[in-house]
Amino acid sequence: MKTWICNHISSIFISVIAVLSPIQSLFLTVGFLVVADFLFGLYRAYKIKEVITSRKMANTISKLILYNVMILSVYLLNHYIINTGIPVEKIAAGLIGIVELKSLDESFSTIFGFGVYDKMRDALQRGVSDTKEDKKNPTE
Repeated sequence: MKTWICNHISSIFISVIAVLSPIQSLFLTVGFLVVADFLFGLYRAYKIKEVITSRKMANTISKLILYNVMILSVYLLNHYIINTGIPVEKIAAGLIGIVELKSLDESFSTIFGFGVYDKMRDALQRGVSDTKEDKKNPTE
């Protein structure tokens, strides 16, 4: 009986791993971004001498769990019920990534005095305006 239970538990565990393996990289990517945001947030709080509370730190754990549950739910719903062929779970993870990158940029901006997002936007606007001027006044 004991062997039968152990065999079934290991079979269930292997099955769960097999089902989740296609989205393992999404879990790892989102987890990396949440941890990076947490570390930047800690450093930002240290630099501006803000009080670091356990409640604020606990928000990171709940965010990590909720993000991964959302990716898992979207994946299972799309893969086993809707089956659209569109990788909706990757789109959801991309949106989570954008939110976390923006949060990282806000912390970076507070620490170093400039944001990467703002610098990129300024460079793109400068490039677009240069291109428009070249079309209006061709010198060559």
